[in-house]
Amino acid sequence: MNQMQILANVIDPNNLYAEVARAGGKTEGITGPRIIRVANDMPGELSFLVHKTYVALMTNVWPNLQAYFSKEVTVGGKVRPMLEYGIDYVVGEAKLPSHFRRPRYPISYPKHSVVFRDGHHIQLVSSDQPESVAGRSAVHAIIEEMKHNKGEKLKTRLFPSLRGSSAEIRRSTYYQGITGVSDTARVDLGEDDWFEEYEKHMDHKLLEEIATVALHVNAAIYQKYRLINSQRETTNPVTLEHIRLEIIKQDRIIALWKPRLADMRRNATLYIRASSFCNKDILGPKFFKTQLETLDMDEFLTSICAIRHKEVINKFFANYNKEKHQFADSYIYESILKLDLREHFILTARYLKYYSKHDELLVGYDPGHFSSLTVAQEKNYGRQLRILKEFYCCYPDEQPELARQFYEFFGPDSINKRIILYPDRAGNKRREELEQITTDSRALKRELESYGFEVELMNEGQSTIYYWQQFKLLLLIFGGRSNALPEILIDENECKNLCSSIMLSPLKKTEGRIELDKSSEKKVPLKNQAGLTTQLPSSLIYLLFGRYGNKVQSELSSMPDNLPDNFAI
Repeated sequence: MNQMQILANVIDPNNLYAEVARAGGKTEGITGPRIIRVANDMPGELSFLVHKTYVALMTNVWPNLQAYFSKEVTVGGKVRPMLEYGIDYVVGEAKLPSHFRRPRYPISYPKHSVVFRDGHHIQLVSSDQPESVAGRSAVHAIIEEMKHNKGEKLKTRLFPSLRGSSAEIRRSTYYQGITGVSDTARVDLGEDDWFEEYEKHMDHKLLEEIATVALHVNAAIYQKYRLINSQRETTNPVTLEHIRLEIIKQDRIIALWKPRLADMRRNATLYIRASSFCNKDILGPKFFKTQLETLDMDEFLTSICAIRHKEVINKFFANYNKEKHQFADSYIYESILKLDLREHFILTARYLKYYSKHDELLVGYDPGHFSSLTVAQEKNYGRQLRILKEFYCCYPDEQPELARQFYEFFGPDSINKRIILYPDRAGNKRREELEQITTDSRALKRELESYGFEVELMNEGQSTIYYWQQFKLLLLIFGGRSNALPEILIDENECKNLCSSIMLSPLKKTEGRIELDKSSEKKVPLKNQAGLTTQLPSSLIYLLFGRYGNKVQSELSSMPDNLPDNFAI
């Protein structure tokens, strides 16, 4: 264990919040051990395992926890999984093994529950579906990736569900407690830093007392364990009597201090902030060298060094507001909840709540060494445009890879195979670049058609568009200033890189000319550009301008002299 993990396990308070950078060992050092201790301490009870979406829980969170449970350990000279499936726990089972204790209450969602042999069970909960806990009473909540969860929803819907149990369970250290882990939130990317306020809730004097007593109790438990092993290996009656008296002494220490320790922990909150360097002995210097070389400095400071980033950005998407222009109710949960944790889940368009298999797909395309697609559909007779999905690939992958991703997500579920493709029309391109864009667009059209789609390629032979026109259109469309333009809504779950990179798309002025500052595309390595550069926002701009530019042509025909400077936090 690293120092951060040791601290978390020694203090082991009622409320544990860990803001730990990438590769800090959150699952192995905090979440996994806490789940096991909570289950052991409150048999037969219910806990919640929480993430923003069920999709993330089923495809990422639970597989990682199951891998932790399956970690090999040596017991009595034999190697076995730490927790053995079918013996120590089961997943998605309505009928429990005969040796399992029955939970205190019936399991409401067996397909999405983990049940331990002592009857403690964990229900998977998505914070975008907080009604799934309505009427349920749990004893503990484990929250994964706190920065992706809306703090207000958790506080008003989930936390009040931590209530009600027997007097014996209410004496547990973990009763009504929270275990939360996350990377550092980047507010400038739209992530929620709600959990940072709990750093102020720590009672440092109490935590110091807990550490002192915990080490004292742990030493007594370890000494008792050694004495019992020695007792098995000796036959000398004098030695046996000495060992017996020592065991009584250690039992006395444990009996005296363990209840007091539990009482202190029950009233404690621990907030841990740690960088990836807490795990440096495991990761090695090469990890940090690679991260420094491949990440831009802002991302390195946040995701590796756990330094909070809240700077003011002059945005090209001036009127963009994540609360107004993003949506989180992405999925058809009636279909997803029919699956259980034992099944291999692959997300496709059929599970998207706002996707219509009968409607055509509108696609913005930004070609190049980093190629990206933004996919949308119009709703409410054209009064609303929902951005449903993002795709991207890096050189040497090109159009065949984009087309493959597109088909695997939309192809099997679509009835209307019509695609309207809007590629780059920027006016800052050389003739050779424009010819390459045309070549790339036709290549993508050909690849998509090979999968059975009907593709209409737009923008060929049309006039170029300039940055000030793009900026003005974005002012109008995100400001709701024209009835000719639709309401724009972006899926924050399936377009998370687009949503974050919009917040990082700065405006710059060169000799009075408005431009989209694309310097990030040169600074950030290709494989890390999706959420940190202007690549994906560019594909969105091409879609919006190609689709709606003509509807406000009078507004975009001459450059105004009153475009505002926009500064947003």
